[in-house]
Amino acid sequence: MNKQEVQASVGGCFLAIPAIYNDDLSMNLAGMRQHVHFLIEHGLNIENSVVLVNGASGEFPVLTIEERKQTLETVVEAAEGKLAIIAGAQTSSTRDAVEIAQHAQACGVSATQVSPPFYYPPTDDDVFEHFAAIANAAPKLGIVVYNTHWLGYDINAEMIGRLATIDQVAAVKWCSANVVDYLLVFERFAKDLGIIDNQLLSVTNMMMGGIGANLHPAMFWPEWGIKVWTLLEKKKWEEAQREVYRVLIPFYELGQEAARYSGGEGHIDKVAMKMAGLPSSSNRPPTRPLPACFESKVESFFAKVGFPR
Repeated sequence: MNKQEVQASVGGCFLAIPAIYNDDLSMNLAGMRQHVHFLIEHGLNIENSVVLVNGASGEFPVLTIEERKQTLETVVEAAEGKLAIIAGAQTSSTRDAVEIAQHAQACGVSATQVSPPFYYPPTDDDVFEHFAAIANAAPKLGIVVYNTHWLGYDINAEMIGRLATIDQVAAVKWCSANVVDYLLVFERFAKDLGIIDNQLLSVTNMMMGGIGANLHPAMFWPEWGIKVWTLLEKKKWEEAQREVYRVLIPFYELGQEAARYSGGEGHIDKVAMKMAGLPSSSNRPPTRPLPACFESKVESFFAKVGFPR
């Protein structure tokens, strides 16, 4: 794929689907397959959405490389070409990232999502060579740059420009701790790179030329995600922002409360999925299962936002 084709496939309602486990915390691939079928049956498709497998909500830090391959293969098979799919390749090991990317290319997915290495604080050259190695190893695979500044390396606008010289880099899942860098990336690169919101600024992102929005509640409420994405496409900014305030922010408030109980990501997503009757599970340690009171909190959230049973 060229950059334009990758951008066309990774825009829309962006969903980082969670890993689902059996009671013994082995992979529940059947449950993940059922979740994908649910998303498709409720209106998500290659025109309005993209699914990320093995992202942060997919608990990539606690999956083996083989499990990451299994989950990707399962989702690709379940989607049957009806959903665009991105494979998460976040890892501090360039060798592992290369292996993941080559597998993703063989699976025929749209792109791979790559972050800078973490734990060992990398230099700019470390980061560039990490991305370049992945690009060289999987030349037919698009790359989405993922910035998670709280992990110790915050990509700035200058570094985005440097990464954009790599042919396969087609998009940025963007957030920044620096508001100037946040805005500079749109000013300098929105015409050449697809920018996907990862900062709860879905409306701002689209107003400035972005291509996608990270809308977690669509994990269990696809119709809501489609509604917001349609408003964004039609440039109905005020209506879209009202939905952000009405649904997205309260859900993130629940996520923050969950994170104060136990670290990790995706645990509040999975409580909501359980309460919506979807396949679900707890997270793997060190993330602890959320107390039962969070089920009541999610029920209250459902009632407040008018989630349809």
